[in-house]
Amino acid sequence: MYLNHSNIEQTASELAAASGAERRWLLCVADRHGEDLPALLAACDRHGLDVCGGIFPGLIQAGAGCDSGIVALPLPAGSQVALAHLGTDNLEWKSAPPESNDTRFASSVLLVDCLAPNIEGLMDQVYDLYGSRMYHIGAGTGYHDLRATPTIFTREGLHHHAALLVAMPRRLTLGVRHGWTRVAGPFVVSRSKGNVIQELNWEPAGSFFRNQVGLQNPALRDKPVFPDLSSVHPLCIAREGSEDVMRDPMYITEADEVVVLSDVAENSVMYLARGDRESLIAAAREAVEDCAGAADVECCFVSDCYSRVLMLGDDLKHELETARRALGAIADVELEGVQALGEIAANGRQKLEFFNKTFVAGLLHRA
Repeated sequence: MYLNHSNIEQTASELAAASGAERRWLLCVADRHGEDLPALLAACDRHGLDVCGGIFPGLIQAGAGCDSGIVALPLPAGSQVALAHLGTDNLEWKSAPPESNDTRFASSVLLVDCLAPNIEGLMDQVYDLYGSRMYHIGAGTGYHDLRATPTIFTREGLHHHAALLVAMPRRLTLGVRHGWTRVAGPFVVSRSKGNVIQELNWEPAGSFFRNQVGLQNPALRDKPVFPDLSSVHPLCIAREGSEDVMRDPMYITEADEVVVLSDVAENSVMYLARGDRESLIAAAREAVEDCAGAADVECCFVSDCYSRVLMLGDDLKHELETARRALGAIADVELEGVQALGEIAANGRQKLEFFNKTFVAGLLHRA
């Protein structure tokens, strides 16, 4: 359900009116309303609503992107909400996730602060808990300008460097596509630390990345890394048997390192990639088409990378309309979701990943 959110009290009233017996909601809030959150949480509390969620650069409603409003997902009966704090070298659950042997839960929505450390540690721990039994969809939260401020919230307030796992007793059908193609490489990540690539092929990663981009397009060589270089030539981690995992370069440090949006392990094999509007739009359609055959669908939630949105520009509406038409052939539900700073998915055939520059479509079933 999409809410315009022109008035805090009105938004809380609309949520209350649309609530079932559970009165629990997952809220995806456009970042222009970030300052409203404390007042919105207080209004929801007055209406007896239990809300949680995250702040995003933008939202998706029907065939359009939105930079305002709220996408609200009612939580199914029996859902369990867990909150984690991500430290540099540790992960602490403030409220516990379901036990690994609790088979009531078939899927989850997983939101994580895109600027938090140890996101890969979170992915590994959640996958270790549930393996391929539980399917996951989710997104990295944050502001469009990457300001360092909390973006995950529960009814208690905003939480710094946090992650939210909403486990649900519902099946989930997933499609994951990105539309990018390798154009140079392979390169060995000879040194890295978390989301900082220090060396590629035993050379300083910043200069190496710029030179590789310059070989493909000399006009881009000295442009800003984000959004100019990364929107056209991201990096990707090689994956055999499935699509490569994209990594979004954000900036080059004074030490000539490349900071990307998600962790990259040392000794990973990477490539320079390229995509165009046509390939990205086709990928969004294919992600939805990969969900064909899903029955008894209650809603569709999509996580579309914000840097894809920047690259597509006015063509974002074509991407979303193409995906919407593909969805119409599968289920009579609307296309809703977020413009994400990192996309999260696991469909039982691969480990839980924090993707970049990717389109993830999830169809949540009624049972």
